[in-house]
Amino acid sequence: MNRKVKKKVKYYYKNILINFFSKVFNKPKILKKNQYDKSVIENHINIDNNKYTIFQLTNGRVYTDSNDTTAYISANNYLSEASLQYSKFDTISSKNNKISKNITLQTGTPKFQKRIKGKILSLLSGGASRDNFTHWFTDVIPRIEIFCKKFKLHSIDKFYVPSLKHQFQKDSLRILGIKENQIISTDTHKHIVADKIFATSHPCYHLPMSVKKWSLNYLNKIYLTRPYKDKFKKIFIDRDQHKLIKSKDLNNYRNLRILLNEKEIKDYLLSKGFTILKPEKCTFSEQVKIFSSAKQVVGLYGAAMMMLSFCKRNTKVLEIKPIHGGNEFLNISKIRKLKHKQISLKPKIKSSIKQNGLLYCPIKVLQKYID
Repeated sequence: MNRKVKKKVKYYYKNILINFFSKVFNKPKILKKNQYDKSVIENHINIDNNKYTIFQLTNGRVYTDSNDTTAYISANNYLSEASLQYSKFDTISSKNNKISKNITLQTGTPKFQKRIKGKILSLLSGGASRDNFTHWFTDVIPRIEIFCKKFKLHSIDKFYVPSLKHQFQKDSLRILGIKENQIISTDTHKHIVADKIFATSHPCYHLPMSVKKWSLNYLNKIYLTRPYKDKFKKIFIDRDQHKLIKSKDLNNYRNLRILLNEKEIKDYLLSKGFTILKPEKCTFSEQVKIFSSAKQVVGLYGAAMMMLSFCKRNTKVLEIKPIHGGNEFLNISKIRKLKHKQISLKPKIKSSIKQNGLLYCPIKVLQKYID
C-alpha cells in the first residue's frame, strides 16, 4: 500500500471514529457570556503573588490526546477553563491557545470512557511532560502544591498523570506518599469520568523557562535529603550522545544535540578532579543527594540540568549550550543563587531545531572557566 493510499485510509478511519463517538458522547460546548455552570467550582489562591485556580468538576470527565489537547468537560457538557489546547509556534516550542481552539469542539472525544470512583487530581500538563525530565518537575509536580494550598492530599483517591513510563516519575510520586495503584496514566486511559475531578492552572503559566521560586522551594522541601559528604564535589553531566554518530556524514545528525569532542572534554575534566556522572544510572533520590553535595557542575544544555534546583547556594555551574538554546537553567540558578556561567556555541552544521546542534567546545575555552 503506497503512502497516498495509506493517508486516505487513515483519514476515513479517523472520521468514522469521530462520527461514532460523537453519537456516543456529545461534543462539548463553550459557555456563553453570563452563563454559569453549577457543576464546576473555581477556587482562587495566591502563592508568592502568583495567582492560580483550582478547578473542581462534579461528575465531570477528562479527555486527552496525551499531547496537545486536554479537555476538562463538566457534567453539563461544557469545557472548563482548566482545558489545554497547545499548538507549536516553531519546531519545538508550544503555546496554550484560547479555549475556543480546543480540538474536541470539532472532533468530540473519540475514546471510550473509563469510570473512576471517588476523587481524582489531574496533573496533566501537555505532551512534553510525558518524557521530559524538566517538564515533569516544572509543569507536573508543582500542581500538587497548588492543590494542597486549599485541600488535603490524602483526600484524593486517584492521580491522573501524563505518563508513568520512567522511573523518575514513579520515584517522585512515591516519595510524596502516592502509591502506584493510585495512579492512572494517559498511556492506558485517555478518557475518564469520575465523581469529582480536580485540576489546577499551570504552575509557571505555560512558560517552563520562567519556573517560579515557590515551585523550586517546594521541590527542595519534599525531595532534598542529606547530601553526600566529599564524594561528588565536582561533576560533569555525561549525556554520552557522541556514540550516536555512526557515519562520517555529520549532516545526518545535525538535529541532535551532541558535543563532538565529548571524550576530550571528559579526559580534561577527569584530570581536574571531576566525577563523570550519568544521571539516568542513579535513582532520583541519589541524583538529589549528588547535586546537593556538588560545589561545581559542568554540563551540556539538557533536561538533567533541572537538577540544579537542588544545588546549594554559590555552587559553580558551567553550562555548554547551543547559541539559540533557552535560559531556563540559568533562571533556576538565579533563583537558587548559584554562580552560573554559559559557553554559547554556534553549531558546526545548521540545525532545524534551534535548541540542538553539533557542538565543538575548545578545551582552551573550557580552561578559562575551570581554572
